[in-house]
This record gives sequence, structure tokens and C-alpha cells, in this order.
Amino acid sequence: MPLWDCYTKQITESQLADLNNISGGRSAGACTAAAFLKEFVKNEHWAHLDIAGVMKNKSEISYLNKGMAGRPTRTIIEFLRNFKI
Repeated sequence: MPLWDCYTKQITESQLADLNNISGGRSAGACTAAAFLKEFVKNEHWAHLDIAGVMKNKSEISYLNKGMAGRPTRTIIEFLRNFKI
């Protein structure tokens, strides 16, 4: 998710609290969620995966059974296989 200043401002500029975790709406919800989580992460290497939209598999592809897809899992495994420190 992009961690641009406009998303960080949405969660840090609140009149009621230090952090506001309900801003962003549907159009920027995943980005503001990442900005919110960033406020609690000490390590510079981290990831926020927004997987809510791919939880149910409605595909007719033969190797994907009905139910939870786990689609991000395959992406993460391939990324880690190719990742070099």
C-alpha cells in the first residue's frame, strides 16, 4: 500500500485522539489502514496486505476449489523465493 503523506494526515490529524483509525472510507480504506499500522511498526521492513476483497473464491478455474482462496499466499511465497537481502 502506498504510504503517502495524505493518508498519514488522515489518521494523525484528529481533534479527538492521537490517531484516527476510521478515516479514508472505501476509496482509501486500505491505504489509511496501512498508514495507521505504520504508526505502530518499529522495523522498517514490513508489509500490509489488504486481502478482504479476495477472501471468497468464485472462480471456475479447476485448481481453485470453492471457499477461501488464499490467493495472497501464493504471491507472498513467490516474492519470498525471489527476495534477496
